[in-house]
Amino acid sequence: MTRSGADVFSIGQSALGLPILCAHCGGGGRQIIITAAIHARECYTALVALEQICLAQTAFAGGEKADGAYFIPLVNPDGALFFESGLNGGLMPYCALSDRTERYDLLARSSGAWSVWKANADGVDLNCNFDANWGGGSSNKVHVAPSDFIGNYPLCAPESRALAEFTRRVAPAATVSYHCMGGELYWEFFQSGRARERDERFASAIASEIGVKKVDGHLFSAGGYKDWCVSALGIPAVTVELIDSGSHPFTPDDYARDIQKNARLPMFIHDTLGELGT
Repeated sequence: MTRSGADVFSIGQSALGLPILCAHCGGGGRQIIITAAIHARECYTALVALEQICLAQTAFAGGEKADGAYFIPLVNPDGALFFESGLNGGLMPYCALSDRTERYDLLARSSGAWSVWKANADGVDLNCNFDANWGGGSSNKVHVAPSDFIGNYPLCAPESRALAEFTRRVAPAATVSYHCMGGELYWEFFQSGRARERDERFASAIASEIGVKKVDGHLFSAGGYKDWCVSALGIPAVTVELIDSGSHPFTPDDYARDIQKNARLPMFIHDTLGELGT
């Protein structure tokens, strides 16, 4: 991130105290936010955001009023470490320094589930922890688990709380969240009227640009970042599911095609927002 020349900083800390890094490219005009790796087993979606940073740093140059983009490639750094190396790998030193032994016990009991782990180090699924129909999802769980645990209350996880607070400060015109898998794009969350028309046009343009299927009529998600951006901020927001098909765990090589397909998306988004008058 720093080699790209982008402005790199932390928006907060994970449950185990790791920084949640963000890069900004461009000027101080209209902004967008792109996030990846909110789920541990999807951590290599970060590679897409990293490639985008390299291109955007040059494309968005042009003064204070130029468009800009914030990239958060690794929303869930604890989960990513657990996915990559298990408890006895890179995560162990941070667990040892943690002020809560429950984290170590939780991950130790779940070591066999490392390859499908989605949650943070406290067993909270960060993409079920936002205040948008929180707890209303069909797959939601009310107990600690490798995935789908909604947390004790909205934004109880430090990672989701940091992302929500940062998003409010930036007040972006749109957001994109990278997940895996399915080759699909989700955009709906009970919009109506002109907002719905705008958001569908935005979603259609992005889906066509990167070659994924726009999914309509999907209102079963709850507590997600995209859902919260739509309902709380009233902006167009999409979730992009990379990789058409397969099974977890995926490797960096599995994302190579998606990296190229999405590399110039930030610039395309700003063009699209301009066409929508946003």
